[in-house]
Amino acid sequence: MPPSTTADPLPQPQTLQRYDGAVSVTIGQRGVTALRQTPPMRLFTPYAERGEPETIVLGNISGGVTGGDRLAISIRAEGVAALAVTQAAEKVYRSHGGAARMSVDLTATDGGALEFLSSGTILFDGADLERSTTLSVEGDARLMFVEILMFGRAARSEQFRTGRLRDRIRLQRDGKLVWMDDLALGPRPLEQLSAAAGFDGATAAGTVILTGVAAGELRDLVRAEIEKVSDVRHGVVILDERTVLVRVLGARADNVRRMIETVCMRLRTDGLRRPERMPTIWSV
Repeated sequence: MPPSTTADPLPQPQTLQRYDGAVSVTIGQRGVTALRQTPPMRLFTPYAERGEPETIVLGNISGGVTGGDRLAISIRAEGVAALAVTQAAEKVYRSHGGAARMSVDLTATDGGALEFLSSGTILFDGADLERSTTLSVEGDARLMFVEILMFGRAARSEQFRTGRLRDRIRLQRDGKLVWMDDLALGPRPLEQLSAAAGFDGATAAGTVILTGVAAGELRDLVRAEIEKVSDVRHGVVILDERTVLVRVLGARADNVRRMIETVCMRLRTDGLRRPERMPTIWSV
């Protein structure tokens, strides 16, 4: 009788990593004063539109994010007004090994005004994303942050059925925590997205935060604008006397984006003294 043999164990799936990219930029009185970038992250410096401040565009030239990737963005506005826009919606593809990790760190120092307009984040079915966003203001600085989450590819009628999302936002003023928010979905996110006590069938969610302003006055102005719209759910709250938060949920991503655009135009006009329109580069 031949000796017994033990089969080798099956190889375990490994966490794949395509990229470990980052862009770190400081904007001062003379424009971009410091810059470090590692592929696939890239910084572009287009001419600013009339009425707009120093403008930068952030791009991920790999075309998207998948499990194992590491991407980081750091922007610092030192006493000046600056506008940062993402080149396109970030696509988070199905993961075949581990989570994709992203970090966003935005800082506006005393006298500065930093505006960060994301084109959105699309979570493909099976995506696995961990993201951390830190918003820091010093003194009388103002900072506006905009993000839109899309749960699946609307053009393909895809839903975010499986996968995972951990999205953390922290707002700090002069080193002290003002507000924190943690969103956790998965491993069957569609159950949470469909639940009446969850997202109630929403396919997209938008967030706008503006800090360093008279929050009470802006809250009333924003409410007057968005209460005219009935195809999305929304909430406008004051986090403290200098911070207003707007949240939007909708069954259609395009309706959520239009609502976010309406909110942003009001906030940037009355809170940041920008033109009453969205930057063309964000709209294309």
